[in-house]
Amino acid sequence: MNKIKNTEETQNETRNRHGTWLSLRALAWQSRFLVLLVSIFLYFHITCLYPKGNSGLPAEYILSFYPDARSAAIAGAATSQGGSVSSIYYNPAGLASNFYNELSFFYTPLFYGTKYTHIGYAYPLAQKETVAASIGVLSTGDIEKTNSIGETLYDFSSQESVFNLAYSAQMGEKTDGGINVKFLSQSIDDYSAHAFSCDLGLFSVKDDTKYGAVVKNVIPMKLGEDKLPLSLRLGLTQRIYDKLFLSGDVAFEDILQKTVNKWFLGSEYNYKIYFLRAGINYKEITCGVGIADEKFSLDYAVSFHSLDITHRFSVTLRFGVEPTEAEKHAVKILEENKLKIEEEEKRLSQKKSELEKDIAVFNVEKEKVEKLMTSDAKLKEEWKKIQHEKQQIIYDLENARKKQQLLQMLAEVQRHFDKKEYQDAIAILNKVLEIDNQNEQGIILLKKIQDATSTTAAREKYVKAAELYEQGKFTDAIFKADEALKIEPEYRQAQILIRKSKAQNYISQKRYQDAKYELVEAIKINPDDAELLELLKRIQTTLDVMEER
Repeated sequence: MNKIKNTEETQNETRNRHGTWLSLRALAWQSRFLVLLVSIFLYFHITCLYPKGNSGLPAEYILSFYPDARSAAIAGAATSQGGSVSSIYYNPAGLASNFYNELSFFYTPLFYGTKYTHIGYAYPLAQKETVAASIGVLSTGDIEKTNSIGETLYDFSSQESVFNLAYSAQMGEKTDGGINVKFLSQSIDDYSAHAFSCDLGLFSVKDDTKYGAVVKNVIPMKLGEDKLPLSLRLGLTQRIYDKLFLSGDVAFEDILQKTVNKWFLGSEYNYKIYFLRAGINYKEITCGVGIADEKFSLDYAVSFHSLDITHRFSVTLRFGVEPTEAEKHAVKILEENKLKIEEEEKRLSQKKSELEKDIAVFNVEKEKVEKLMTSDAKLKEEWKKIQHEKQQIIYDLENARKKQQLLQMLAEVQRHFDKKEYQDAIAILNKVLEIDNQNEQGIILLKKIQDATSTTAAREKYVKAAELYEQGKFTDAIFKADEALKIEPEYRQAQILIRKSKAQNYISQKRYQDAKYELVEAIKINPDDAELLELLKRIQTTLDVMEER
């Protein structure tokens, strides 16, 4: 029995050793496979992403860095993006499609104590017309300066900065143009240099494709001993599937001397307010995430560079929308009413002063009359008249005080409306109407505020409907535009958008006659709408081809 037991233990030990050997062997193969993958990645990273001759241009880093974490996450493929303040850096023509006032902050720590900061602001002057300004600063930490024998002299720092001032406007039906004037500064220890130049750009949108082109450093000024490189950059952004976009840029740097070619590829996927991004270019691999709504954006990017891994953060605030003509008209009317209220306040104040003088005189006379008061019936009658006049004066004073109080409250309503604080304005107006429910001025102001707020709400619904239409969600766009019409039944743009969305649904169902009918009805509302005419032309061509078959 002991012999059998010892034999079983020996077999178990042998099996355990054999299993351990197999596990170690598998682990060794896994390690070799991992090393092979890392080697392939490093070989690709060094030989493909960092070709020789792609660096060393004057002011290259400060002029080619990312202005925000979003563009960093897509590896800088942003020439054809447009619609944000970061366009000032890549293509000033993209600013014209920006709808909001936009303020952007960007910061990233770089290699060996270097850091880059960028602040930008865009302000829409009107529809498809925007001005913007930004400043970017690249600075290093303290650097030790030594003499020829290696002795430390002192510490110094270096800094490069660029200030941009841009203007962009619509040039054609689907094309925008822009110009960016930039001022550059460079300082290292006791050396400094300054220069200025400008960029010219074009931006166009056709269906699901965006195009961008920009010529940088059109004025090839010198920065110290070096001349700023004249460069050409072309970009393309294409919707691949629903919310998935791919972007690509090609840059031809220093085309007057030794042309250096650079490439950039990026992708972005949007789900509700969340964004997932990735990219690759001639020097690094990038990825990132973001959150964005109508008021703000928060973005993060990470870049895998041969020198280091860098993290980038940016925040963008959006505020202010270009007012509609109806809103402008309402503000004009309220300004006119404000002048009338101020004039009425002055008149009542003067009337109050006169009444106070009359009261003072009356009190003096009252004292005289009381002293002369006798049992004479005539004097008693006069006294009654005086008492009645006194009551009338008190009543007039009370009315004057009440009117002045109402005027002050109406002036407060005006101030709230000027700041678009509609809820506060309506709350005060309700108190005014509680005191005097027939107050004509208060009723007019309440109607104007209701008109202004309904117009703003209808516009917000329409803007959301237009976004859904652009995203290809035509049924959702119909419901959202219908909500705008319920607020403002005569909203022509919402009526047209409903017709267009129905037409797009019919086209997807190959019901071309129904689509044609919707477009004809939309053109009746706005005969000059080029997009409607073009879409109708395409449908008519399709119908003609079907009839020929």
